[in-house]
Amino acid sequence: MPFVAIAFAKIFDTLDATTLSFGRTQLSLLELLQLVLSALAIFVLTHYLNRVLRGIILRRFIYEQGIRYIVANLLSYGMGSFLFIAMLQTSGINLSSLTVVGGTLGLGIGLGLQNVTRNFVSGVTLLVEQKVKIGDYIRFQNVQGYVREVSTRAVVVGLKDGSKVIVPSSLLIENQVINYHYETETVRLTVSVGVAYGTEPVLVTETLLMCAYSQACVVKTPPAQVIFQNFGDNALEFELWVWIEERYMGQHPEILSALRYTICFYFRRNGIGIPWPQRELWLKNPEAIAKYLRPDLDLPIPSDQGKQEPMISLSQVLKSSDYFGSLNELEIRQLLEIGQLQSLKPEEVLFREQDPADGFYIVISGLVEVYTDKLGRVLASLGPGSFFGELALMLGIPRTASVKAKEKCLLFVVRFPQFEQLLQSNPDFREAIINALGEHQGELMRRKEELATKGLLALEEEDSNIMNWVRKRLQRLFG
Repeated sequence: MPFVAIAFAKIFDTLDATTLSFGRTQLSLLELLQLVLSALAIFVLTHYLNRVLRGIILRRFIYEQGIRYIVANLLSYGMGSFLFIAMLQTSGINLSSLTVVGGTLGLGIGLGLQNVTRNFVSGVTLLVEQKVKIGDYIRFQNVQGYVREVSTRAVVVGLKDGSKVIVPSSLLIENQVINYHYETETVRLTVSVGVAYGTEPVLVTETLLMCAYSQACVVKTPPAQVIFQNFGDNALEFELWVWIEERYMGQHPEILSALRYTICFYFRRNGIGIPWPQRELWLKNPEAIAKYLRPDLDLPIPSDQGKQEPMISLSQVLKSSDYFGSLNELEIRQLLEIGQLQSLKPEEVLFREQDPADGFYIVISGLVEVYTDKLGRVLASLGPGSFFGELALMLGIPRTASVKAKEKCLLFVVRFPQFEQLLQSNPDFREAIINALGEHQGELMRRKEELATKGLLALEEEDSNIMNWVRKRLQRLFG
């Protein structure tokens, strides 16, 4: 041990005796070593302070991670720069003597690091403006994924395959970037499909909407839409528009795949064909040609044995309704577009007597039971193709009976907010509803008397003319 102590003492003496000149400043090697160790300590302290500020202190006051990043960098690097300059001053180094050298060196570094400077400024811009934030799902050129990190130099994007792409910040500033999270809660997905000429467009619309309603991740507001895109060379071209919550954007390939599988399934069920580009040769008299070529040939007779029965047609059910039967196909389509699916478990109550009318329903599958607690008996059992509640919805009448599922059921429902929006935006549709109601004046009189008896008839609705009363009622309910 004494030998080691003596050796270190000699080393320190040698380092202290050896000096270096920096302009008018002279430093020994020992002092220079102390400066290097002090600078390293300041660097470690600055890095640690940055992490503490971002992860603990600023988290309590600043919610946005990008802003925390900027503030933490400014505070930590500012503190580090101050300590470094103070260290140089206390060591006796004349900083003014390094001005010319530092300026020349800075000019050379600036010219060589133009891209770094541009990326730094772009990164600060991104962090301040918050156009692209951590957690956003973006699409940029061939890159598509979640933003995992936004720094002053680059943006890290996580791809679907688990890899990461480091994109220089300047590229995001100077080019078009699609941000699916920026000031929005829902994102639209589009599925394009073509059907054979001769297919009923309303049936296509109904089927596509049913496919959209069947997906749990598809939101109800805004409702799904079917766009008749074009008369193509080989097909009628449609687009199905559905909206999902922006947080599910990372799963949009799976959602689109599920939609396409569902569309294929229900198109087969409903006998809707998806054509492909082809050329067909039609013969007016194939039997004669066949007999000429092969007299002994018996032509096969096409068979439809493998064709499945289509599902219940919601449009046909609506047309059979007393109140919607007079609507044309376009108006029926509007009703289909604002509806949605609702499932019921066995013995689950859909609504009870005196509940406010929140929608009307069509039974797609299963069996529901209509009953009254007051009389203690079952009024009716409704199976697939049955509908109920439409008059209560249109006139705002409380439910006159309770409904529950006798088995697992799937219902199509048009709810009050969507029905209200349809009437407000489409005066022709409102007038068609009023005309349809006019065909059942006896029922309307009974409903009006029920409302008056229960004290639910507003004074401004009073009118001896039943049709004027219907107009006033719709105006008060739906605006």
